[in-house]
Amino acid sequence: MTLTIGIIVVLVVIFSAFLKGWSGFGTNLISIPILVLLNYEFKEAVIIVITLNLFLNTAILIENKKFNLRSLEHIKVLVIFGVIFNFVGIYFLKNFDPNILKIITGSLILLTAINKAISLKFKVVNKEKYYIPVGILSGIFNGIAGLGGLPVLLLLSNSDMKKDEFRTTLVSYFLVMNVMAIIGYVTHNLYTEVILINIGVILLFGLGAAMYGVYMSRRVSDSVFQRWFVFVMMFMGAGLTFNGLYEKTGTYIDMVLYIVVSLSVTLVIEGTLLLRTKLIKSSI
Repeated sequence: MTLTIGIIVVLVVIFSAFLKGWSGFGTNLISIPILVLLNYEFKEAVIIVITLNLFLNTAILIENKKFNLRSLEHIKVLVIFGVIFNFVGIYFLKNFDPNILKIITGSLILLTAINKAISLKFKVVNKEKYYIPVGILSGIFNGIAGLGGLPVLLLLSNSDMKKDEFRTTLVSYFLVMNVMAIIGYVTHNLYTEVILINIGVILLFGLGAAMYGVYMSRRVSDSVFQRWFVFVMMFMGAGLTFNGLYEKTGTYIDMVLYIVVSLSVTLVIEGTLLLRTKLIKSSI
């Protein structure tokens, strides 16, 4: 790692960890695409960021006093299948074509951003019957890139679960899956000297930024912030998908093309969502 790359990585971690402290998520949505753009291997980027997330999640949960394993009792079937298929996802991370994994991860980031932008709502009746398929998807996505939250978020947020119970359940589930991912990386011997050095360099910066994000989230309105956050997520998701589709060689032309394509996709999605909102309002 050169000094310039090291400084960029630290700045990226500070930014993404601040977002996580503010909103509860964001580290892997932002950091993984940028690390890949900086020519980190996809596998390296995922392991670095997910390991950092374990420390950030633990610190935030201690500060918020939200962690409660008992809250997982009523979704234990989902947790069991999530844990089992987390190791399937790690197998994919270790053995599959990284470009395919980039496309999958980028698409998931885009879906997360779109879901956040439109606040997708639907009524889930008898949520228990969905625990097995949601647990399977969550586990695989978690093992591949730490993105196992989207299926669980969609299910529980549209069920009859109370708000406080929902938050406690979600953060507890995330920490358990985080720990399982780390165990999987260790058992598959995926930690290298380069990965450990990177984690050592960024850890304190990430923790400090996350705690500051928590502090600011209680003092500043986040309506404008959330809009920009969604825009950034769309850009990162589009960029990582493009990175998987296009074998970049690292030239300035490739970088310009990456930015142009990512920005174009983001603007098209934003424009479509804005048009959808106007059509809905005009029909009321």
